[in-house]
Amino acid sequence: MTKILFILILSFSYAQTVSGYAYTGTESTAMAGAVVAEEGNNWSIFHNPAGMTEIKDIQFNAGGGNLYGFSWLPSYNLSGIVPLKKIGKFGVAFQQLETKHSETTLSTEQTLSLAQGFDIQHDKNSHLAIGYTLNLVLWDLGKSAGISGDGEYGWELGSLNAVTVDFGALASLREKYRFGVFLKNINSGALGQGITRQVLPQRINVGITYMPLSMLSTSIVSERLLGRDDLQIKGAIRYSLNSFLELYTGLQSNPNRIGFGFKISSDDIHNLKGKNLSFTYGLLTHPVLPMTQQLSIGFEL
Repeated sequence: MTKILFILILSFSYAQTVSGYAYTGTESTAMAGAVVAEEGNNWSIFHNPAGMTEIKDIQFNAGGGNLYGFSWLPSYNLSGIVPLKKIGKFGVAFQQLETKHSETTLSTEQTLSLAQGFDIQHDKNSHLAIGYTLNLVLWDLGKSAGISGDGEYGWELGSLNAVTVDFGALASLREKYRFGVFLKNINSGALGQGITRQVLPQRINVGITYMPLSMLSTSIVSERLLGRDDLQIKGAIRYSLNSFLELYTGLQSNPNRIGFGFKISSDDIHNLKGKNLSFTYGLLTHPVLPMTQQLSIGFEL
């Protein structure tokens, strides 16, 4: 157990804050994060805001799960995207990650995001779009252990906040060849001051997606955390079996991880004419820690 906790803390110290988590959303979990060049969806706010330009209807989504299967690491996310004719597509999202011990909350990280996507060029043969996401990161610390060790007489450790900016670009040709770029925290937003100042995770995702058929897409993505030399390569396949069931799978190297998931949707659930309700499940393995499972529900007007 001590080894698992050490690996988990080390992993989070490099990249796993909720604001920098590379697998937010069930589809991204199931596809091992290889989504930067995929068609726009409710997860676009988190992984490439330029993808929001491809969303035609109002969308809402809510999901979550326990990271790495640990009950003391619950994570939640909410998102909504609204198409506006004059200012592009506008999105709002909220993420929360808690760290608990028994009934005590040790820390809570919350991220409120505002995103916008614009079409630069769009015709029958090609499409070019850009987007940005503004993130307000709030980190609230619990009490210190105190004399009794349970926090009863501990000190209030306070809270910190930071603002980060993300940027994304997306290009497509003949609706078959797609190229996406996502830059995380381009303004070097940080928590703390002085010697305690810690720059939040910065990363770059570059990927291509090939869609030989409208129901099938294959993607390959490279991901690099700034300040580190190692490179992650991710690949994914998305296949729509029919109008009700969509399947996902993904692979990642360094470390090796495998993802799988599915989405069940219907255009007429409980006689909601013209409205689409969907349920999505995704899992992602880890070479040492337990696998992460995510569930979400989406609603489209």
